[in-house]
Formats: sequence, C-alpha cells, structure tokens
Amino acid sequence: MEQRLLQQGLIYALGLRIVVIGLSSSVSLALAPMPDRAIAALVIAAFTAWSVLYAVLMVRTRSKALPVADVAAVCAICLTQIWTVTPDPRAGATWVLIAINMVVITYPWQLGRPALAGATLTIIAVYYVGATIADPGGWLVDKTLGPWTAAEAALSWGLYRFVRRGARTSDRIIARAAELRRAAEIAGARRAGEREYLAALHDTAAATLLMVGSGIVAGREPWLSAQARRDLQEIHRSEDAAQGATDLIPLLREAAGHTQVRVSWRTPEVLVLPSADAVSLSRGVREALTNVARHAGTDRAEIRVRADGALVTVEIADEGRGFQINSINPQRYGVTRSLIERMTRIGGRARIDSTPGHGTTVTLTAGHDTPAEDSGDREVIATSFQRGLRWAVIVMSLAILTLLDLPRMLASRASYEQFWPQLVTWSGLVAVVLVVAAATWRDRPLGRWRTPLIVLVFALAALATWSVRPEYLLGPAHWSEGDAGWPLVLLMMGARVPVFAVVLLAQYLMTFGQAALAWDAALSVAGAISATWAVLTYQLAIAMIAAVLRGMAASSARALHAAERERTAEAVDRHLHEDRTGRLAALAATAVPLLEGLASGGLDPGDESVRSACEAEAARMRRLMAEDTGLFFHELRACVEEAERNGVAVSFTEFGTFPALTPPVRRRLIEPAIAALATAQGRARLSVTGTRETVTVSVVAACLQPPPAPDRDGVRRSTVADGDRFWIQATWQGDQ
Repeated sequence: MEQRLLQQGLIYALGLRIVVIGLSSSVSLALAPMPDRAIAALVIAAFTAWSVLYAVLMVRTRSKALPVADVAAVCAICLTQIWTVTPDPRAGATWVLIAINMVVITYPWQLGRPALAGATLTIIAVYYVGATIADPGGWLVDKTLGPWTAAEAALSWGLYRFVRRGARTSDRIIARAAELRRAAEIAGARRAGEREYLAALHDTAAATLLMVGSGIVAGREPWLSAQARRDLQEIHRSEDAAQGATDLIPLLREAAGHTQVRVSWRTPEVLVLPSADAVSLSRGVREALTNVARHAGTDRAEIRVRADGALVTVEIADEGRGFQINSINPQRYGVTRSLIERMTRIGGRARIDSTPGHGTTVTLTAGHDTPAEDSGDREVIATSFQRGLRWAVIVMSLAILTLLDLPRMLASRASYEQFWPQLVTWSGLVAVVLVVAAATWRDRPLGRWRTPLIVLVFALAALATWSVRPEYLLGPAHWSEGDAGWPLVLLMMGARVPVFAVVLLAQYLMTFGQAALAWDAALSVAGAISATWAVLTYQLAIAMIAAVLRGMAASSARALHAAERERTAEAVDRHLHEDRTGRLAALAATAVPLLEGLASGGLDPGDESVRSACEAEAARMRRLMAEDTGLFFHELRACVEEAERNGVAVSFTEFGTFPALTPPVRRRLIEPAIAALATAQGRARLSVTGTRETVTVSVVAACLQPPPAPDRDGVRRSTVADGDRFWIQATWQGDQ
C-alpha cells in the first residue's frame, strides 16, 4: 500500500506542478506588465515544456539525476527575473515566486529530507540573486519570501510524512486482518473439506458397508461388486471440486445410474454451473435417490431441474410411503441433516417435504455468485489515509496561523480600522482547527457541527476583512484573505471535490466582494489573481489529494483482495492436500481392504465375520460423521443408531458435564462402544458420565470380546466378562 501511495503521489504532485505553473505563468503573461514580453514568453514556454518532460521521465525512470537537472532549471528561471517579472508591489506574487513555491511543495514526493532541504535552500538563494539583479533593494528582495518558501517546503514535507504514515498504518492493519482472514478461511476450507469427505463416505462406502453389515446382501452379487468399485473410486478421488464450469445434467444422470431407482427426467439439455455447485448437487441427488431405494417402498422417482437467473433448483420426488418429518431425531445423520448441511456448505439450501402415504419431495437449491471484494479493507485504507491527511492539514493550519499570520497581524496594526476584529478572527480560526483536531484524535466525525463551524469561519473572515483599511485589502496585512480557507479545508475534507471547491471559492468571492465595495486594494487585478492563485491551488490540492486517496483506497482494496485470495487459495490447497493424504492413509487400513474384497468377490457378504467387519467399519464412519459436530454425545448416538438398525434394543443414558475433548481422545473413548454394539445381540446398555476432569463410556452387551488395546491419550480401558455378556469401559482422566 505504501509503495502504491508513493507512486500515485508522485504522479499527482508532478501533474499539479504542471497545471499550477502553466496557468499562473499564462495569467501573468496575459495580464501583468513585463520588462520583455518576448523573452518572458520564451522562458515560460521552455520551462513549461521542461516540466512536462521532467514529469514523464521521473515517473518512468525515477533517475536520481533528474531532480538535480530540475533544480538547475528552476534556478535558471530565477535568474531571468530581470526580463520576466516587474518589481511592482501591487503586482503581488510573481509567476516565478509561484513556480518555485510549487516546485518545493511537490519535492517531498521526489526527494528525501536532506535532498529536499538542499534543493529548497539552493532555489531560495538563487531566487534572491535573480531578484537582486532585477530589483536591487526593492520589493522582489523581500526578506520574508525566503522563510515563507522554506516554511511551505517544510509543511508540505510534513503533509507527505503524515499521509505516508497513514499508508504504513493501513499496511499493518490490513496485513494483520488478512492473516486472520486467511487462517479463518483455511480452517473453514479444511472443515468444509472434511464435511464433504464425510458426506461422500455417507453416500458411498458407509452405505455399501452398512448394507453388507445389516445382512441385506445374502451373498456375492455383481451389482455389489460394481458398487464397491465405484466407492473405491470415490475414496481415491480428490475431495476438492474441480475448478471451472461443469454441465450439471450428465453428473445428475451418472449419480442416478448408481442407484436402483428408475428415474424420469424433466431437465434442460445443458446447464453449466461452477463445478463445486454441480458436484454438490449431484451428490445430493445420489443421496436422495439412495434413501428412496432404502426407505420409500418404491423404485420410481422423478428429477426436475430448473434455472432461474443465478439460482438452480433440483427436485427429487417420489410417490412412496413418505414419513413424518417431525418424528425424525434432528441429531440423526440421515437425509434431513446431511443434505441440509451439504447444501449449506456451498451457500445453497435443502428442503424436504413429506407426508405419510403421499411420498417425499427433496428440493436442492444452489447459487453461484462471484466473491466480492472486502469493503473492510477499503474502509481501513481510506480511514488511515484520511486521518494522516487530516493531521497534516491540522499541523499546517496551526503553523500558518501561529508562526506566519500572527506575527504579520501584530506587525500590521496600523493597517486596520480596529484591531480587536483581527484578534477575534485569529482566535476563532485557531479554535475551529483545535475542534477538528480533537474530533480527529477521538476518531469521531463532526456530524451536525460541521455546518455551524463553516458558517462561523465565513463570519470570521468577513469580520476580519471589514476591519482592514481599504488601501491594505488583499495585501500582506490582509492575512485572513487566503488563510481563512485552511479551516474550511479541514471542515470540507470529506466532501466531494466540486462541493469542496464551491465552499472554498465562496469564501474567496465574499472577500473579493468586500474589497470591490471598498473601491481600493493593495494589489492590482493581476496581483490579486496571482496572490490568490498561489494559496488557492495549494488548498484545492488538498481536496484533490483526499479524492485521490479515496480512489486509491477502493482500487488498492481490490488489488489487495485479489492478492489475498491467491495466497489464501495456495494455502488452502496445501492444507487440503495434507488432509487428503491423512484421510486416505486412515482408510487404507480399514475401509479400503473391505471394499476391495467386495469389489473383487474375494469377500463373501454372507460370511458372518465379513458382516461384522463391515458393520464395525460402517459404525466407525458414522461416528466420524457425528464427531464432526464437535459434541461428544452425538457420536455416541450415531453408534446407537447403527445397533438399533440391527435389531438391538439399546438403553442409552448420559449424565454430568462433558468437557471439550480432542478428536484422538474421543475416538479412544468410543472405539470400544463401536466394536461392542456392532456385534451385540438382544439388548445392550450404553452409558456415559462426565465431570470437568473425567469422562467414562461403558457398554454392557452380549457381543464378541473386543481386542485388547493399550492405554493412551489419558484413556484407560477395561473389560469384565460374565458368561456371554461383557462390561466394557473406557475412562478419560484429565490430569493424566
């Protein structure tokens, strides 16, 4: 952000220099008397051309030799004053003086502090040499001009430093915010990847193993082998949806082909969606059709697809037995929960409508809006920029009022009809600046106080002008003529440039109107224009800087957001790859051998040991799905559901307070219950008790004796046999 600010600031500073010097020199050439107009025209044309060339080369090359050449060119025009300016006090600020002031004002964006000081002092010294040659001992050699030029350079450098500090502040804030967002997105992506992986297991491997474990398949079947092969492909497939776009319709037909349901279709021929949406919809359809085959009591369904702008809706309707939705336990990881969660992960929706005896309709809706830029970054950048700029103008305004205007006012007491209006005006303007400073310090907008303060500034400016003697109007003694505009700059800084300019110009026009009514002034028309232009352009420049910074905030936020998305995507890919590798390694030792055996026909689904192994693995997968909720007893309920599917009457009780447990601890606590309930017969009792330091899971059931396992992760296991029944217990002790 800071580098972008420096680049944009340089372009703006050089452009402002060209505009101000070009206009002020042209006005002087047209209206002001000059010793030799031909030479003056040639010098003005040459210096304007050089300013344009210098700006182009500086932006493109940033050569360190260019500022040296520019200082030489500025010094050269200072030495031409004998031909290009007229030493007339009524002429006001000469175009040469305006030029050197504008040059030193823009140098902070081009030079470091030592080089800025050296260039400013060199230009001031050469200016005095040229002024002495043109007007020895006269007005052009006014001793206050040098300090004022040096003060402008210092104030401009301060403005530059404040704005740059604002950029650095925004860089730090945004970097920290981006780091937090990236961590959150990575965690969210890993969580979403895990959930999608679990949902895929629910639809594929878990369903297949559950059918075998429940005894639905009596022996080796060709369709079971094909299903197991498809499940293996799903396990080895990347959990991440492919990038780009995908035609949804073929995916839906493929998903329907993996079920035993005959489907009638009402879809468009082609419907291209982002791949993540298409894959999620197809998996949702497969899950819905699987539930039709298992629970609806019919082998027919209809799939309807329609697109409405950015939304795509898929309906899966059957005329089966239906069910009472309210009777379904909300904690069950069935179609009502898994479908809803799957669609929520992609920003979509799932709705299930069913009535006993009248079938079921599952409605899946997905949208595909593009991610928007983060407006928070834009606000942070804009706030930091504007705060830095506002502090710069506050310091500048106080410096001008106290170090320049106050001494000038005190030294010009004879120039005023009455002196008290000058004191009141000066004190009032300082007070307005301090009010803005207090609001800036507290990070509070002025709100409804802005308009009264603007009216106050206008009233003070009119009061000060009213007390100036006519012959001194618009001259050095009339300090408020231009400097009353600085509090207005502060008050209008957040406004649009046209509004800012109208308010500022209104103050100048009011002052000029008062001078015109007095029929006298210290300056000629050309002098008044030159003097006003010198100050007004600097004040309008603040409005332009504020506008540029606001624009930079928006464009920078877009650029930062794009870069952040790219970095986040790379980090997400890396972490998801690690997660996939770990998950595949875990499945390779358990589910994969069973599916490979079923796919090849090497394992007989009618074999009791095969059924038990499949039942245990299906229960383990269901436990993983419940574990995803992060709630301990949900995992236990998933185990109970699997046992009840096999006709086991399970009494489940829970009591106490359950602390947050890590996944390894939860797994070691629940593994004995999984093994026992998977092979239980008749009746079983499952209980879980907890305190802040201890959790115990115990099972009493007629089942196969679970294999011994070492104590680990603070979990101790024990088994007590009583005939064909076993009391299996696992206890976690927090202080171990």
